[in-house]
Amino acid sequence: MRIAAIDVGSNSLHMVVVEADPMGGQRVLAREKSMVRLAMGQARSGEIGPEAFQAGLEALGQMAKVIRDFGCETVMACGTAALRDAKNAQAFVLAAEQLGIPIQVISGEEEARLIHQAVSHAIPFPVEPVALVDIGGGSTELTWVQGGRVAASISLPWGLQRLADAAQTANPPSAQDLRRLRRMTRRILKKARRDLPSGLPEPTLILGTSGTLEDLVRGAAPGNQACSAEQLRVFALKLWRADAQQRTERLGVDPKRAEVLHVGAIWALSLMEWLGTPPLRHLPVGLREGMIWEALKHGGTAIPPLAERRRASIEQLASRLDPDPGHSRQVARLADELFLALQPHFELGDPERQWLAFAARLHDIGFSISDKSHHKHGEYLVRNAALPGFWPEEVDLLAQVVRFHRGKPPHHAKHEAFRALAPWHRQVVRKLAAILRGADALDRRRHQAVQSLTTELDDQVFRVTLSASGNVDAEMEAFLDKGALLATLLDRKLEVTVG
Repeated sequence: MRIAAIDVGSNSLHMVVVEADPMGGQRVLAREKSMVRLAMGQARSGEIGPEAFQAGLEALGQMAKVIRDFGCETVMACGTAALRDAKNAQAFVLAAEQLGIPIQVISGEEEARLIHQAVSHAIPFPVEPVALVDIGGGSTELTWVQGGRVAASISLPWGLQRLADAAQTANPPSAQDLRRLRRMTRRILKKARRDLPSGLPEPTLILGTSGTLEDLVRGAAPGNQACSAEQLRVFALKLWRADAQQRTERLGVDPKRAEVLHVGAIWALSLMEWLGTPPLRHLPVGLREGMIWEALKHGGTAIPPLAERRRASIEQLASRLDPDPGHSRQVARLADELFLALQPHFELGDPERQWLAFAARLHDIGFSISDKSHHKHGEYLVRNAALPGFWPEEVDLLAQVVRFHRGKPPHHAKHEAFRALAPWHRQVVRKLAAILRGADALDRRRHQAVQSLTTELDDQVFRVTLSASGNVDAEMEAFLDKGALLATLLDRKLEVTVG
């Protein structure tokens, strides 16, 4: 069986083609890499630039030819932060599909999960706590592992290119540029700490899996696969004292990364200091290897299963148990509008969008048992329903989103079934449940009075403007009440008005 996996990253596109035997053995047939920098300038324009757009499609076209030449039975492509955030991401995905490359945009949490899967097959985890770190162009994924078990995971919507765009350093950079970037990274990491469980073990080692970290380790400790925080600090100083051309000529940095690697060095150093300054070791694996292992886990098939089969499963359950399909479909529609507005901030992808739609369709089926605690009855019904087309972990996740569409927010110390989820799935449940709560509130009286909504997100406030027929005061009041979890996750005040 031949499998091709493509990581459509914010900096680079990577492909690996492997031949797998029935016992799970793999032989690498081909590797391709193209640095196209899809995320460059996206922070200002909100779009993939025309040059990067075309370069990305050309690189995918070449990869498609390699895939055809090898006769691959399974082809997978995952898009990350650049495709989660860009306004023209859908146009890129559709153009790639015409080339024979079906891209699935994945969340930051799914990135972290697949990277962990790649690392776990590459090396035995030590007994001591370690942290996995992957610095992409648009996001950074971190996973804490102790004794081989995942303790926590987080995706930060800040990667090398996004930080460089936000920092806008001179060439060569100034001392003021450095101070401003340091303040920025401290603010980002201070906020990130609030999203993590207390009592996390301090890692004794950082395992890095990205091209940025590979370049930094190579520069900080030539000839070695690992470096200390002090070695990285010395190399970072060299990068900041040089301009882009000097970084290439004197320090051996790839010309395509030379413009931004000094920013990456400070970000990596900030992460090392935040984690307690353990040594950093680079591993030559990443998202694409995790995709290969995921396919093999499911018999070599591309994931997820057929969308039509999944939708049919949900509709069959809803048709039997949903007392008010007009309400659930209205909630699903409004939830999707909120999802699209918050997708860049929450780092969510295509599977999460589908899960939210399914959970919205099923969120009230617990009423078929009792009005009281219908959210808990709904969790039970989803968990125990036969849902063809879904993996068991997806059913557990859907059940938890239904469970927490009302009532107290999910908490790993208080809710056993929520605690049983993998750490990356806990993060997803919190985000999807927060969106579903808001959408459910906007149909408080079940009149489907809210026709559409627009949103605006600034540093202080998340504003929702409703287009409605008739009075929607009750819906607006419910949104401010049920939106408490959303406000917490966004770290912003909620405002809702009628436009």
